[in-house]
Amino acid sequence: MENVNEDRYQVATLVVVVMTVLVCMCYLLIFINPQVALNPFKPSTLTPTFVALGLQPTWTLTPTSTPTRTQTPTATPTITLTPLPTDTPTATPVLPTRTPTRIPPTRTPRPPSPPTAPPSPYSYNTVRQGCFHAGGTFIEGTAWTSASGGSPQAGVRVALGSGAGPGTGDVYYVTTGTQGKSDGYYVHIIRQDGAATGTYYVWIADGSGNALSDPNAGRVTINGIRNPDDSNACWRAVVDFTRR
Repeated sequence: MENVNEDRYQVATLVVVVMTVLVCMCYLLIFINPQVALNPFKPSTLTPTFVALGLQPTWTLTPTSTPTRTQTPTATPTITLTPLPTDTPTATPVLPTRTPTRIPPTRTPRPPSPPTAPPSPYSYNTVRQGCFHAGGTFIEGTAWTSASGGSPQAGVRVALGSGAGPGTGDVYYVTTGTQGKSDGYYVHIIRQDGAATGTYYVWIADGSGNALSDPNAGRVTINGIRNPDDSNACWRAVVDFTRR
């Protein structure tokens, strides 16, 4: 039963669609040609009316001026410019370029050599080894046979004075190798116990008392510093001599 109703609806729908298409086609034909037989409201046909055409007024000729003879233009002669005489360029003399002369650098003069020290008048060098704290005051050392040390030298006279050299005060002599140590050893005992403060000089002397070493180089200043740990204390001086 449901299938029969559904078929009816489909047939009705198809009929409506076909009729709609036909109606649209009729409207289209009427729009294109309003005089078509399908149009129930055809527009009325206009009756042609004859109207007499009016002629335009007759034209009146306007006199035309007679053309005047035009002169043929004469060709203008071309002016040829005569070039002015040009000055002939004069050759400019080129001066030769001077080649700079290379000036040799000025040599810096070498500093003058230091003057040669005059030979020492002494045959022994003085070498101070130091000065230390001690129980008494004395100056000791060793005489050597050469500047590089060599061997201890016995029999050398060592002078001790209160002035710088012979003739400046009291002078005392000892001979190396005679005081119980090495051959070149000497000692001047100034005080057995305590510090004998003052300035003393020691030097090498020959048999006549002439200085064979510089007395000023053997200068020793004894001070009264009693602290044995003080490095500035000077009671015992060590002064060596080396032969040149």
